[in-house]
Amino acid sequence: MALTGAGISVESGIPTFRDPGGIWDRFDAQEFGTWDGLSRLAMTSPDRLADFLAELRRVFAAAGPGPAHLALARLDDAGLVGGVITQNVDGLHQEAGSKRVVEIHGSFTRTVCLSCGARRSVPRAEFLAELDRSVTGLRTAFVPSLASLLPRCAVCGSPARPDFVAFGEDVQDFAEAESLAAAARVLLVVGTSGEVYPAANLPVIARNNGAKVVEVVPGRTDVAADLHVEGEAGSVLPAIVERVLEG
Repeated sequence: MALTGAGISVESGIPTFRDPGGIWDRFDAQEFGTWDGLSRLAMTSPDRLADFLAELRRVFAAAGPGPAHLALARLDDAGLVGGVITQNVDGLHQEAGSKRVVEIHGSFTRTVCLSCGARRSVPRAEFLAELDRSVTGLRTAFVPSLASLLPRCAVCGSPARPDFVAFGEDVQDFAEAESLAAAARVLLVVGTSGEVYPAANLPVIARNNGAKVVEVVPGRTDVAADLHVEGEAGSVLPAIVERVLEG
């Protein structure tokens, strides 16, 4: 099994949220990282919210699966990876071809209805178009509420928000993530610091159930790994895959 964090997508052009120079360095997490904060900004500081959404649009428009995403998908195709647990919300594992992806922090590639809870997958082009529409609305018109900017649910017609996990909300599908970690013979940990809970418990669960934990990161982390491979994921993982598949 694999567990991935923001570091695997940095090489795809998506900056981390927490590291110096990341999203939360430029935008206050308590304002822009909570649904209540975003709702207030829509009515009180629409230009600031427009700047934030425009930055998201710029980043996601330029991003695509990197060598590390593609390497994990090759292991998936070879039957050597049974699933990917990711803390990322960018949908790049699925674009790369990974089949079973558990997105514990949700995803920008889905919407969830604020009324009936129905979820719907959203193609990248549609997500970018909705961001464009929201940015234009915030900068050119009176915004009565954040909900007025959202697309409509295909089931009930109510507003549907991006299905990401905001601060203060519960993670998604964590029981499935725990089950995958517990079933792993090897847990490959890529691009995560091991500081964010409950995801940081997953390597512990894997080790407690007899798995070896192999970590691929550029520096030191809080992950208790049996093997620490230091380097960029986009260089290290393809090399590992070549050796594994050749063997």
